[in-house]
Amino acid sequence: MRQKLSSLFSDYGMVLVLALLFVVFSLTTLKEQTAEGYGAGQQLAEKALNSGATELVLVVGTSSEDRLVKEGLEESLQGKGVRVHLIAIIEPPKAKKALQELASTVPVNTLIACSKKTGNWTFYNRVDHFKDSEVLIPKNETVSSFLKASNLKTLPDKTAKTAIIAIGMTMIIITAGIDLSVGSLVALATVVSTMTLQIVFGNSSSPVLIGLSFLAGISAAGFCGFINGTLSTFFRIPPFIVTLAMMLIARGLALNLTGNRTIKVGLPDISWLGQMPNPIILMILLYGLAYFVMHKTIFGRQIYAIGGNAEAARLSGVPVKRLLISVYTISGIVAGIAGIVMASELNSGSGEFGQTWELNVIAAVVVGGTSLMGGQGKIIGTLIGCTIIEVINNGMNLMAISSNTQQIVLGCVILAAIIVDKIKKK
Repeated sequence: MRQKLSSLFSDYGMVLVLALLFVVFSLTTLKEQTAEGYGAGQQLAEKALNSGATELVLVVGTSSEDRLVKEGLEESLQGKGVRVHLIAIIEPPKAKKALQELASTVPVNTLIACSKKTGNWTFYNRVDHFKDSEVLIPKNETVSSFLKASNLKTLPDKTAKTAIIAIGMTMIIITAGIDLSVGSLVALATVVSTMTLQIVFGNSSSPVLIGLSFLAGISAAGFCGFINGTLSTFFRIPPFIVTLAMMLIARGLALNLTGNRTIKVGLPDISWLGQMPNPIILMILLYGLAYFVMHKTIFGRQIYAIGGNAEAARLSGVPVKRLLISVYTISGIVAGIAGIVMASELNSGSGEFGQTWELNVIAAVVVGGTSLMGGQGKIIGTLIGCTIIEVINNGMNLMAISSNTQQIVLGCVILAAIIVDKIKKK
């Protein structure tokens, strides 16, 4: 029985931890707040139906939340015999004018429904035609900020870039190595790609030239990864020292190239890669490829062999040096891919991007079950680990925990993961 429980925790422990975090943050972020989005629209529709109204004026802003209010109300009233007159304007004076113009087309004292934002406007009953109209405003309800659709939608997008970098980091840590330079390589990739597009290609909107610019950024990061692998294998310099030096070199190079400023591209055409759900799709494709490589190919099995015992692997005919160089190069490439996703998302490049990302990535890989001693780890476990770290960060932000305390929590999470790994080995 004990062995079965141990096996169950080993295989599904991280999934259980993730589920527990969802429960904890769902409960700790419960608070009374005005309903927003789609739910607010459904609430307003229910009030309108209960009042017996046949016509309704809906006053909303132009934000994404207000658009969801409109969708929720219209879908809830569909086929219920209630006609909706829409006023979607962000400025109160224009909304008042639109309400006055609508007066001639609707019955006197027609019901008015508002979103959370437009419900604060006070002119509704000062328009003669609507002076006795009932104004419906979303009521307060106890909801979890963590479970709000607007928050949950951001989690996969925020996880994507860290998870992409973590693919290379997982391979490196399985070989008993480390890469501290990935955050700086993200910054370097954003700078090289945006400067190539701006200076070499003259801010061209050609998809081919944009693609070549992105390729330049990925290549720069991949070359730095190649240098990391070469120095740590042929010169026998500990990976910690090599990648620490590269972290400083790549960051300094990115800052010098930009003159400590942000390179603004200003081309909507490069934004497609950073828009939802493209980073998530890219992440899934890369994880599918990484899973195949690590579990179905000789290359993947040799990586595990090096982590288990590098000397034994060498004596068995495994090209240890060549593989280690390849693994560090892959780490640089995936950091570069995360960099171009960031450049696309922000339409800019900067030497300041990616700071301390290496800590989050290492934490995610360790939490995902990859042993810092090498030889053990799973790609899917890393993806779960990335989600756990992002959920923790997101939950702490919603709870308004200070950044200093968040660093303490992250450090404790890493220590806990290492202790669990040691216990499992025993």
